Amino acid sequence: MAKITKAQRELAEVLDFRTSAKALLHDRYNDWNDWEFDWLTDEVRRPPDYTYTEKEWAVLKRLQHYASSFTEYAGYSIPELIAIAYVSRLDFQEHEQEFAEKVHRWGATHLKRRQIRFLASLCRRFESIGYDLLPDYDPVEEQEYVGAEALSSAA
Repeated sequence: MAKITKAQRELAEVLDFRTSAKALLHDRYNDWNDWEFDWLTDEVRRPPDYTYTEKEWAVLKRLQHYASSFTEYAGYSIPELIAIAYVSRLDFQEHEQEFAEKVHRWGATHLKRRQIRFLASLCRRFESIGYDLLPDYDPVEEQEYVGAEALSSAA
C-alpha cells in the first residue's frame, strides 16, 4: 500500500475546502449576505496550489453551520410557520413581507438556520411560538454564554 505524502494530503484538504465552498455558494435556498457571497466566490476562485489558512477554515465552518437545514422549529413544521407568517404579511415591514412571500412562493419544507429563526420571530408577533435552540449551537452564542456564566459566577 502506497504512503500518502504531505503534498497529497494538503491537496486533498484544498479540494475538500473548495468543494465545500462551491456547494455552499450554489445552494439553491442560501441566505448569504453580500460579504459571505463575495467571500465564497473569492475562495472558490483561488489557484489550485493555494493553502487555506486556519481563519479561512473557521469562516467556512461558520458558513456550513449557518447552512444547516431544518424542517421544524419549536414543534411547528416549516409549512405551518410559513402559513402563520404569510397570513399576516401585510402587517410586516417591507423586507419582512418580502421574506414571508418568498418562502411561501418556494413552498419551502426546510429552511436554513438564520431563515428559520427570522421566520419564527415574525410568527411570534401573532402566535405563541416557543424558542428552539436548534441542534449544534452557534459557536458565537456558545462563547458569549460561557463568558456570561463566568461573569455571573465571579460576582
